[in-house]
Formats: sequence, C-alpha cells, structure tokens
Amino acid sequence: MVPAGIDAIDFLLALGRALHRYGTPAHRLEDAMVVMGRRLDLEVEVFSTPTALIMSFGAPAELRTRMMRVDSGELDMDKLEQVDDLADDVAAQKLTPAEGVRRLEQILASPRLFGRALSTVMHGVTSGGMAVFFGGGAVDVAVAAAIGLTLGLLAQVAKRSTDQARVFELVGAAFVAFAAAAMSSVVSITPSLVTVAALIVLLPGMSLTVAMTDLATRHLIAGTARLMSAVIVLLELVVGVALGERLAVALVDVEQAIPIPLPAWSQWIALVATAIAIAIVVQAQLRAFVWIVAACAGGYAGNRLGATWLDAQMGVLVGAFAVGVLANVFARLMERPAQVVLVPAVLLLVPGSMGFRGMTSLLGHDTLTGVETVFAMFVVAFALVAGLLIANAVVSPRRSL
Repeated sequence: MVPAGIDAIDFLLALGRALHRYGTPAHRLEDAMVVMGRRLDLEVEVFSTPTALIMSFGAPAELRTRMMRVDSGELDMDKLEQVDDLADDVAAQKLTPAEGVRRLEQILASPRLFGRALSTVMHGVTSGGMAVFFGGGAVDVAVAAAIGLTLGLLAQVAKRSTDQARVFELVGAAFVAFAAAAMSSVVSITPSLVTVAALIVLLPGMSLTVAMTDLATRHLIAGTARLMSAVIVLLELVVGVALGERLAVALVDVEQAIPIPLPAWSQWIALVATAIAIAIVVQAQLRAFVWIVAACAGGYAGNRLGATWLDAQMGVLVGAFAVGVLANVFARLMERPAQVVLVPAVLLLVPGSMGFRGMTSLLGHDTLTGVETVFAMFVVAFALVAGLLIANAVVSPRRSL
C-alpha cells in the first residue's frame, strides 16, 4: 500500500505541472503550491521557471527534491478552472490525493471547450478588431481579418509537427507580410497596419507582461527567461516580416494607402467582438464571458481616460488597474481564478505591437526611433504590471491563482 504522504507528493507534482501548462505565472504558481502543501500537511518549497519546475518536500534535514522539465504551456482557462476546482476538492478531503492525480490526468486528456474550427475563426475576428483600434478603414479591417483567419489555419497545421511549430512565428510572419503587401496592389489598404493587426495573436505581449510581473515580484530567473523568450519571438517576427516584404516588393507593386479610420463608435463594437474572440481563443467558460467583456471595456475606458488625464504610458496603468480590480472581484464573488478574466483582458492592453514596431525600426537602420519605441514598450509593460499589482493591493483576490 502506498503511504498517504507519497500520494500527496504525487498530487502536488501533477498539480504543479498542470498549473504551469495552463499559463500560471511564477508568483501565483509558487504561492498556490505552498498553500496546497499546507492543506495536505506537507512542507513544500517551489521554484518555477518557464521550462522547469523544482519542488522539495519535507523538513530541511530530510528533503525530497523533484525536478520536472515542462513546456511553456497553453492558455486554457476552462481547464485551469477545472484544475482549481480539483485542488479545492482534494484540500477539502472530498477526494484523496490519489484520486486527484487520476482526475488531473482526465482533465489533461479531455477535449478543449471550443473546437479548432471556432478558435481559428476567432483569430480572424481578433485581427479585424485590432485593425479598428489601429485606425484602419473598412477594407483594412476585412483584409486583416482574412489574413488572420488564414494564419489561424496555418497555426493548426504547424501544431502537428514539433519542427514546424519551432519555425511557425518566422514563417507565419513572412506569410502575413507578403499577403498584406500583395493585397495592397489589388485593394487600397495600408500594408504595415494590416500586418501588425494580423500578427496580433503571435505578438508576445502576454509573455512580456508575465516576464515583467515575475521581475517585479522578484522572481528574477523566471522573469529574465520569459523576457528573453519574448525578445526572441519578436526578432523572429521581424525577420519574417522583412522576408515577406522583400519578396512582395520583388514580385508585385506594393502600394501604401493612407487609412481612413472608422467612426469612433466602431471601436466599442470592435472591443466587444475582440473580447469575445479572445475569450474563445483562451478557452474561457461561457459564464465568464460577461466578466471578460466588462474587464476589457473597463481596461479600454481606463486606458483612454488615463491617457487624457496623464499620458499614454500612465493610461495603461489606469487601464490595468481597472482590469485587475474587476478580475479580483470576479475571483472573490465567483470563487474562480482571477486569471480567467485577467488573461483575456490584459491581452488587449499588452505592448507587443510597440516592441514589434521598435524591432522593425532597428532592422531598417532607424536606430533612434527603434530604441525609443523599444524603451517605450518596456515603460508601458511595467506600467501595466504596476497597475495589476496596485489592484491586488486594493482588492485582494483571496485566492493564490
């Protein structure tokens, strides 16, 4: 018969791997594992990085240490909620740790809440919505949505092979840039605007935000690793875009039209559509959709008001504060992880497009503009993190996740 302590350790190991897989930041993951260990009468020390999870159990004189190689994970809010519910059940002794391990395996193996087809369509909706925010006209929005949809299809194909997945950002960026430039010879669009909007799902804005959060909460190794990962992805996208643009220039006559922005009210329609699309992409449960749309609207309104009262960077701080407060209220009232609302809403605030434009300027030998834009990206990223941390201090989520 397996000792109860061994079952508890096995459950904590499986729980840590699951939380890491579904995009839990280092500070939340480590806090959650320590709290769960106390509930199971285990002394636990946890060290989390983007690619490894190290956990030690027991008193200092008799530690048992386990190291697990883990992947960077995926954003799946539905399964994150299921894992959170399971952890509560085990802590309340409704399930034994051994039963918890088996249930975790079932959760990991279960199909995603929304199928690949719908998620792929939402890539197109997200790209079209972002084109509205970037000041694009109706044709820019339509072309960005079409290219974003095609990019979503390519993403599904790339997932089937590890080798293809490793070069997807590079190849996907080249395709998007080429398609946008080629379409400019057919219809009146702004290729640069369409390119950034169509690439929005690939931009590592969320990774950059989590990296800055890790650094701000003194998880220095995890934060540095995530930061460098985000920079590498940005470089891959920039090189891919440069390749696609050069190829398009060699084959077609690329035209640069001046965009005619849609009316201001269209941004609110785009906001709701984009919020729902992102909620589907990250597999949020339907009952969270109203909260997600409200958080996105609060973040957007806070961002605009803050930018009007203060400046653009501080506007992001105000928007992030509004998002953080709503996410924490959701966690307190619904007894669900704040991440469920926080992740989709933050994706609309993240400064990934600024980093992309900065890297593009550097590649084009516009060093001054590139450095200024990249520096502004880090300022915006930290302002976003500061807003979230202040929100946690004002309205505690009462939960580790």
